[in-house]
Amino acid sequence: MEHHAGSDPAPARMSPGPDWHDALAMAIIVGVVVLLVIAIRPMLAPFTLGHQPALSLAPSALPYLALRTTMRMMAALVASLLFTFTYATLAAKSRRARRVLIPLLDMLQSVPILGYLSFTVVFFVTLVPGRQLGPELAAIFAIFTSQAWNMAFSFYQSLRTLPHDLDETARSFHFTGWQRFWRLEVPFAMPGLVWNMMMSMSGGWFFVVAAEAIAVGRFQLALPGIGSYVALAIAHRDLASIGWAIGAMVLTILAYDQLLFRPLVAWAGNFRYEQTAAQSADQSRVRDLFARAHGVRRLAAPIARVLDRATRARLALPRTWTRGWAASLSRNAPSPRISRAIDWLWLATIVAVAAYGLRALVRFEIAEIGLHDIANVLANAGLTLLRVVVLMVLASLIWVP
Repeated sequence: MEHHAGSDPAPARMSPGPDWHDALAMAIIVGVVVLLVIAIRPMLAPFTLGHQPALSLAPSALPYLALRTTMRMMAALVASLLFTFTYATLAAKSRRARRVLIPLLDMLQSVPILGYLSFTVVFFVTLVPGRQLGPELAAIFAIFTSQAWNMAFSFYQSLRTLPHDLDETARSFHFTGWQRFWRLEVPFAMPGLVWNMMMSMSGGWFFVVAAEAIAVGRFQLALPGIGSYVALAIAHRDLASIGWAIGAMVLTILAYDQLLFRPLVAWAGNFRYEQTAAQSADQSRVRDLFARAHGVRRLAAPIARVLDRATRARLALPRTWTRGWAASLSRNAPSPRISRAIDWLWLATIVAVAAYGLRALVRFEIAEIGLHDIANVLANAGLTLLRVVVLMVLASLIWVP
């Protein structure tokens, strides 16, 4: 065979080296880490209630204040996610627990943020005495109460509406409970959960003033952040400063929307369960950037492998134990009549505990407050309920069409 000049075998294809995608992606990662360190360090500083740092209404202070507020909201979002995975899963998996947890969750989401602050602030301040971490935890918990409930409802609803064919597929692969949760249930719930995370993050801005400018009786506490900046501007009737704060909020929301939520929405679209193909996929320039940053992806590959192995791990009790327990349960399975009796006993226990708590509350209020004050509270609660119903009707008339 003759050897032609253009017939040399092609060299082995090499993986692309670092390029501008890697440089930009690495700059984003380093920038986020630096901002996290800047926001976390003040949480460990000493704290004295009578010597709080003075806040400034200068617009130049807003970037740092926006960073502190965003850090608290992100910490609350992580706590809400952990709460969602535990609370909603227990409510979805246990029929008896569901009877308590879902009504309790509905009541918790109805309590205004100031209702939580009235008894949690002192607890967190005394939990970490002499450190800024105590007030920070109080503010994070207050923001948590504006985020966690609807995320838990979203995840619970996804677990309750898991398609039957996916459930059969998991059974055919003999998934353990751990594998089923991370390989099936969480991916199926992820699209709805991500959108609820976005909504929860947005809802947190409505309560950020109360979370950072805390006033409970004589207890006054102002944490550096956009919320306390707005509270101070309102106290000084400084409309210009309020305008600067609104601008800082808009820029902050745009930043974490592009850097965090847009990539999450695009990624969660991979788990969308549909019978037909979607008309268009969600796009994210940041996600595309990291997809093309091959050097960064190689650096992150060990972490990805560890997480993948963790979700695939067959964490379960030894088969000899489970076979023995399964046989024992099959032999000693309660009859339908006994099962119904257990359900009635559980329901009676719930009613008895609720009645006891209501009785203790009424006795305390009659002894300490008085019937006139109780009637006044109930009347005001009725007015609040009326306003909420009117706003729900108006919002439905506007947004549903």
